[in-house]
Amino acid sequence: MATTNAQPQAAAQPKIIGNFVLGDVLGSGVSGSTYVATNIYNGHVVALKVQHANVSCPTNPQERRIYRALQGGTGIPTLWASNVVNGNDYLAIDLLGDSLDGMQRKNEKKPFDLRTTCTVAIQLLSRLEFMHSRGILHRDIQLGNMAVGLDDKDKLLYMIDFGFAKEYVNPHTGQHLPNTRQKYFTGNYWFSSINVHCRQQAHGRRDDLEAAALMLIHMLTPGGLPWTRNGVPKTDYYHSKLKKQKREARPEDLCRDMPEEFENFLRYCRALSFTGNPDYSYWRNQFRDLAFHLGFENIDQFVWPPPAVATQKPIPVLQALQAQPLPPLMPVQPLQPPQQQPARRQSDQMAQVLQDLANMRMSNRPVLGDKKNIPQAPRSDGANGNGKSAEVVAPKKPPPQQQVIIISSDSEENAPAVVGARTRFSKAADLCRLTNAVSKAIDNKALASIVAEYAALLQGHTSRTLTKEGFAFLDALHKQLADPSVFMVPLRTSRTRGAGSGAGAAADPENAPAPQPQLWEKRNKLWALRVGVSKARDNRTLAALVADFGKLTDKSSGRKLTKDGFAFLEGLAEQLKVVQ
Repeated sequence: MATTNAQPQAAAQPKIIGNFVLGDVLGSGVSGSTYVATNIYNGHVVALKVQHANVSCPTNPQERRIYRALQGGTGIPTLWASNVVNGNDYLAIDLLGDSLDGMQRKNEKKPFDLRTTCTVAIQLLSRLEFMHSRGILHRDIQLGNMAVGLDDKDKLLYMIDFGFAKEYVNPHTGQHLPNTRQKYFTGNYWFSSINVHCRQQAHGRRDDLEAAALMLIHMLTPGGLPWTRNGVPKTDYYHSKLKKQKREARPEDLCRDMPEEFENFLRYCRALSFTGNPDYSYWRNQFRDLAFHLGFENIDQFVWPPPAVATQKPIPVLQALQAQPLPPLMPVQPLQPPQQQPARRQSDQMAQVLQDLANMRMSNRPVLGDKKNIPQAPRSDGANGNGKSAEVVAPKKPPPQQQVIIISSDSEENAPAVVGARTRFSKAADLCRLTNAVSKAIDNKALASIVAEYAALLQGHTSRTLTKEGFAFLDALHKQLADPSVFMVPLRTSRTRGAGSGAGAAADPENAPAPQPQLWEKRNKLWALRVGVSKARDNRTLAALVADFGKLTDKSSGRKLTKDGFAFLEGLAEQLKVVQ
């Protein structure tokens, strides 16, 4: 594990190595030290990384090769010179500012703010995308290996320390290296992926991204990730305990009280295959959108210390109203105490009230408590005690015709709107209308608008349960996308009360309910559907994704739609606009 801000090695170094005069020590590790150095010919100040040529674990030869392969990339230090002189192997690279680890130490190890973390996420994804495009893995993502530039580069984060970097593409065949079991662990204890650290698998692009996700979560967590709080393990027992804690930690627990983007990013990284190509651009945009919704500006630029959170800008309409002068206040008349009316006038008013009551005609009005005024209701056989059914007394006058509200009909689109006639069945009516509209759609553009309305309708209600009308919509959509001329099996299965219980449950395994997926399993599958819908290129692929979505929702507890489910529907609507 790389270290920063450590004490210099005890072995004395010469004052001049090659063309460089050594200055202050920037850091020191097991294999060497890094100095501030000045070129004796042109005065150029660099960071000089020096190792003894006969050190037991040399990293400079590997870094020299990696630096040459990465030259020209944004956020990659320039390699100005390298050589071996008098047994000293040195690399002269750009002198940079503090690392993220150094910044946190100077800030009393407090967690980073959300703006800084979003910026780090965006720039880190860009660095990894560039490295991976050159066929190179970093394999040591941590706070100490990201440093800010100096002078006019102070808004840029640099990736440093390529001692553990390695090619993942065979230079002769151009093929991805296989996922072979590793004999020794390479990486750092804190952020290395579970596959690499706990399962001894080979390093891939997915593992660099998972390490980045863990580092971002660590930045926002007070005290850091749980397995980092006891320091570097000194024995195999404590190392095994650390790996167990990392392996059993759930993303939802690690990302509690954080924006959902961090949990989703970690799940995405862990769902990638060993040879899978990550979608770097998508996740950069996710963190940009998060920063935009939180009101952060210039999020691509790293700023430290973080700027103060700007106050919310006034709405233009309110600003215009506030600019107008207020009308003068009307003079308030003092309240006058109520005047006491004469006793004679009060008695006259009471007499008039009693006279009006006496003149009211009460003789012909029906008595409210008399049951003879109520028509008898039909009664079943034996209800009257003699075993004969009672006759129904029909009212003499037909009751007034009540207003009938049509919930759903084929001609609903042309029917006049009834203002205020929204009943508790309006959601079902709207879903039936959308189902009919799907069956009549003639192209994907029409389907896209219908699916978008379907998602908005479900989100607009407090209940997130997908009812039979909602499944009927998915059935119709599946049928249209797969083959409009073929009837499809419904995506919703019936559930009877008491299924799976009683004596007959074990004897009839075909009627037993399907096992419900675990929460994490459902989220991973929903995430895979979200990613898959954005890559679909034909209607049959979209139909298969809709079928999987319906089956997964049907098997879930309560058939409730989550935020990932709504994201799938929104992505489906957008993809239907593209697929022809």
